[in-house]
Amino acid sequence: MTSRHFLGALAWGAAVLAGCGPTPPSNWCDGVNCGEGECRELPFDQGPYCACWPGYHPGGAGGLTCVPNDPTDPCRDVVCSYRGTCVVAGTVPVCECDPGYERDASGLQCLPTAPPPDAADADADADADADADADVPPWWVDERVREPALTKLDMLFLVDNSGSMAQEQAALTSRFPELIEELLNPPDRDGDGRPDHTAVEDINVGVITPDMGTMGYAISTCANPIGGDNGCMQSAGSSLVPGCRSTYPTFLHRDETNAATYTAAMMAQDFTCVATLGTRGCGFEQQLKAMRQALTENVRPGGCNAGFLREDSLLALIFVTDEEDCSVREDHPEMFDPSRSDLGHLNIRCFAHPEFVEPVDDYITAFRSLRPAGAANMFLGFMVGVPPDAPQCIGFGDRLAGCLELDAMTERVDPVTPSQLLPSCNTVMGVAFPPRRFVQIAQAWGKDAYVDSICKTDWSAAFGSIASRLSQSLRDDFFCLGDVRPFDAGSCTIGCWLVETLGDDRPCAPDDASCPADWCPAATADGLRSLPPCRDPASGAECVPLTRDLGLDARGHRQCLVRQAPRDPMSSRCSTVLNDGWYYVPVEWSVHGCPELVYRSSTGPLFPPDAVVALRCPR
Repeated sequence: MTSRHFLGALAWGAAVLAGCGPTPPSNWCDGVNCGEGECRELPFDQGPYCACWPGYHPGGAGGLTCVPNDPTDPCRDVVCSYRGTCVVAGTVPVCECDPGYERDASGLQCLPTAPPPDAADADADADADADADADVPPWWVDERVREPALTKLDMLFLVDNSGSMAQEQAALTSRFPELIEELLNPPDRDGDGRPDHTAVEDINVGVITPDMGTMGYAISTCANPIGGDNGCMQSAGSSLVPGCRSTYPTFLHRDETNAATYTAAMMAQDFTCVATLGTRGCGFEQQLKAMRQALTENVRPGGCNAGFLREDSLLALIFVTDEEDCSVREDHPEMFDPSRSDLGHLNIRCFAHPEFVEPVDDYITAFRSLRPAGAANMFLGFMVGVPPDAPQCIGFGDRLAGCLELDAMTERVDPVTPSQLLPSCNTVMGVAFPPRRFVQIAQAWGKDAYVDSICKTDWSAAFGSIASRLSQSLRDDFFCLGDVRPFDAGSCTIGCWLVETLGDDRPCAPDDASCPADWCPAATADGLRSLPPCRDPASGAECVPLTRDLGLDARGHRQCLVRQAPRDPMSSRCSTVLNDGWYYVPVEWSVHGCPELVYRSSTGPLFPPDAVVALRCPR
């Protein structure tokens, strides 16, 4: 940090505290060199900060230099902007931010969600408000129901290439063309003249293996004991598939610049060439560690996967493996030592010594840290060894209760062959073993994770479910809620409000000719329970516009109330919708099997691309 920036930041902070409010620099990042990261501006003109690449954290004078993480204590000197607590996810430091702050894309800064209060006003009001405001939550709870429109997708497949995976790789590549066609060229199944969801316009597809080496120990099936494939995406063309090139890009990419010449079918063929990895890979699978490495250390500039992961994309992680995860802790290399007969046979050491394996919670935290909003805009899919005939183990993560209690999902040594475990499934597709760690992650992830059996001969239903959930993230006409809301069938309504926040301070649009903005009294998002009605000045009749101005939020962004569409209570299941807006469909009526919001607009998408939308309901 230059002395000008350091003194300038101090002067700016002092002026703000004094209530003087000087004009901030036109560009806080002028002259700031973060090194292993990039300079960005704090919200609300509060100065510069460094968003460091994976493996580095803010340090130095003013925190404006990216310094290496401590390999033995990754959270050492990670201060989280002094507004949060650092936790370690495996080997990755991640900030858990205090209320009123949110994690940035690097995961190591806690940024304010509201501007700092004016100091003079704060001093005058502090004593009067301290007792009244302490620990009093707002009357509402918000559920985010739509992120800004997503047309970018980053999809990473972990494909097991150990000795038992030939048929499973063939099943994967046979179903991928249907998945990519659905995403790139969405159909119109309901016949309304519009695609069922927004097409993916910009897609990255990569493939990795579970080989993370054996910490230097020689094991027969593991060619590179130090690091293995290390989460680097595979780019060699398969010799097992006719017509493949010898090499491919690090990841497959399609956007508007090559869409006309790179079709969905061509991408599917290239995926087949890359994902048909063969069966000579390392038999010591560390699937979760490989996925974490692929999307943290390896995506930084200069890393082997650089350019793959975008901040503004939908991220999908798909695991295809017939073995349980055995991601070994860095401080337990003895897990791989063939001479340690006291630790048991290599095949069952992960079962015999769970204390040598990294906790599942570390990976849940690590995967959530890949997105600033946590699990939002991220999907996990698992084609793993759950029993194919066990409905408790097949489906979305919020519907897997009881799976881990099944007898087939219990890890036990095979009494006939004590060097291996009893399989959880054994079909013509092969043998697989209880994937307890994957199911635990899916359960924690909820409705945005899906589990199915790798032992099935037909994967079409599994990939159909994955495509359906990914497509929901691209749709603009409905959204599956996380919670059931009380529904009044007599009025076809719920007692909640839909608030959209625009990306700037422009007016709510479009202005509703049947109820113009100037017919509506001033209103705020905090006062929705006592909202004064809009009225026709000539007749005095009440009206409800499609969108109603709620003023600006703390960041200066316009907030708008979106109309709950009126429906005819006399129609079957409130099916007759009388006007544009949104409405609620209870679980028992939903064709998607969830409590859902449906968006209806006769003039195109209901929300502009930059809108963030939340359903606000009373606590």
